[in-house]
Amino acid sequence: MIEVQDNLEEQFKAFVSQQGFPCSGAKTALHRDQITVRQFDDIRCDKNNIDILVELYQFVEAFDINRHMYSSFICAFEQPDDLSEKQFERALWNKLQQLHDIDVKLHPWDRKVSNDPASENFSFSLGGKGFFIIGLNPNSQRRSRRFVAPAIVFNLHMQFDYLREKNKFENFRNHIRKKDAEFCGDRNSMLSNHGDESEVRQYSGRKLEPEWECPFKPRN
Repeated sequence: MIEVQDNLEEQFKAFVSQQGFPCSGAKTALHRDQITVRQFDDIRCDKNNIDILVELYQFVEAFDINRHMYSSFICAFEQPDDLSEKQFERALWNKLQQLHDIDVKLHPWDRKVSNDPASENFSFSLGGKGFFIIGLNPNSQRRSRRFVAPAIVFNLHMQFDYLREKNKFENFRNHIRKKDAEFCGDRNSMLSNHGDESEVRQYSGRKLEPEWECPFKPRN
C-alpha cells in the first residue's frame, strides 16, 4: 500500500525521467515544467470527483497552445496498488464516467470530437475540451504503463491537432511507437492511427479482446 506521505508528483517525474522512457512529449513537458500532477486518495472513491474537476478546469483555463505546448495533467491516486489489469480498467472507466456525469451539467462536449466511444473520432471531453487518456497501473504488463500508483494522464487533443497542422504529428507518433516497442520489448497491439478506429481501446493499457465494448455512456 502506498503511504499517504509519498510524493507521487516526484515519483511521476522520476518515472518519465527514466532512461529509455518512450514518450518524447512527456519528456519535453517535464523539461519545460509543464507536467501538472495532483494527488488524490483512491481511484475507486467518488468523493474526490469535484476536487479532480476543479484542478482539471484550472489546468484547461490556464492552457495556451502557444506557450504550453507539450503539457499534461495527471491524477495520481494513493491507492489501491494491487489492481489487476481488468480491475484497473474497470476503475478507470468508472472514474471517467463519474467525472463526465458531473461535467455534463457544466460544460458541453468538445464539438471538435465525437462523444460516441465507438466512433473513430471519439475523444474524452471535460471542461469543453477533448482529451486523450492514458491509464497507468502498477500491475500493467507494459513497462511504459507501469507506474507505482494508479494514475490517469489527461493530454489535450488540441496539442495533437497542432502537430498535424505543422505536419509533425506522424513523425512524433512513429518515434514514440518505436521507442515504446524497445522499452517494453514488443509492439503495443492496441495502437491504431487516428481515424482508423476509436482511441478508447488505448486508454487502459490492457491488451483487449476483439469483442471488447467500451462501458462509457455519454449523457449529452
